[in-house]
Amino acid sequence: MKNTIQSLREYQNQVDLSKLEKSIYISIDRLTVIFDSENQSLRRIFRELRKSLNNIIQEFSIQENLKENYFTLYKTINEDSINLIFFQLSDYGGYQVIRLDFNPNSLKEFEGLQVWRQIMNYARLNRLEIRLSRLDLAFDIFNRPEIVFLQHIKGGVSHKIFYGRGGNIESKYWGASGSNVQVRLYDKNIEVLSHKRADKLNIESKPFWWRLEFQLRTKAINEETISEISKRLENFSFFSLSSVPDDSKAFAYIFLHAPALLPELFPYLKPNTIRVKKTRLRKHLKAFDSNSFSLELQDALKKQTPRLNNELKQLIGEFIELTGKGEDIL
Repeated sequence: MKNTIQSLREYQNQVDLSKLEKSIYISIDRLTVIFDSENQSLRRIFRELRKSLNNIIQEFSIQENLKENYFTLYKTINEDSINLIFFQLSDYGGYQVIRLDFNPNSLKEFEGLQVWRQIMNYARLNRLEIRLSRLDLAFDIFNRPEIVFLQHIKGGVSHKIFYGRGGNIESKYWGASGSNVQVRLYDKNIEVLSHKRADKLNIESKPFWWRLEFQLRTKAINEETISEISKRLENFSFFSLSSVPDDSKAFAYIFLHAPALLPELFPYLKPNTIRVKKTRLRKHLKAFDSNSFSLELQDALKKQTPRLNNELKQLIGEFIELTGKGEDIL
């Protein structure tokens, strides 16, 4: 089968879902690592780090702009450049740090882990402080087309939806871009095809591939990260309106699908009345929610946490574990 968006849609429309295996696979999709030092010149270290890479990059290349304080390690595949690690000498909280941004999955795929280990060895030899400022945890959800209707009902969380050219939902966001935690749901098949990486797809066995991604920033990254994500998963489900009284169904539908429009579509309701109705509706929907999908996500997270911990330890050492205090992860 030719891997194009058209062939993907055609196959999705005709495939027998009962014959497809449903699964959830969790991975660390992005890390931002900070190198810091109280008594050394980070500008000097940044330039020395760049020079040291010449001896270890072998089949990799570097695109640099040291005047702008950044450079990128990349690999050329079939005349296309795949960026692997972005290095930047940047301002962070009013002082300079070295920021390294990368996708662990890409490092594995393009055999860049050895280079990364050398970089970490360099940091330790120079007694640099190493910490995380961003961690993306990705739930890859296969063969669950209903995922497009996934909803989140916790109060105080913004919600945005983006559509593709054909009118299909391609991504949803919960939370602000600058917040400690932002959640993104998107069609991974479409993203892979748009990046011209059709070779990564197996449309016949996994025609539906969506990713639920938790983008965590500094304050949300600690020893209780997994526990906190598990709690957040409780607010995701396929909420049904069947239990909602008829005179509240319209309000409930807008609440789930376009909450920002509530004041415009219900202008006769005062802001405080809308807030009260939303609070009551959240309690009602959770009380009558019979869908077990959030439990499936939590169970997958619990079972796969040991592997995620091992992967994180290999990448950045042992200064953090993705477990809650006292939590049994086995």
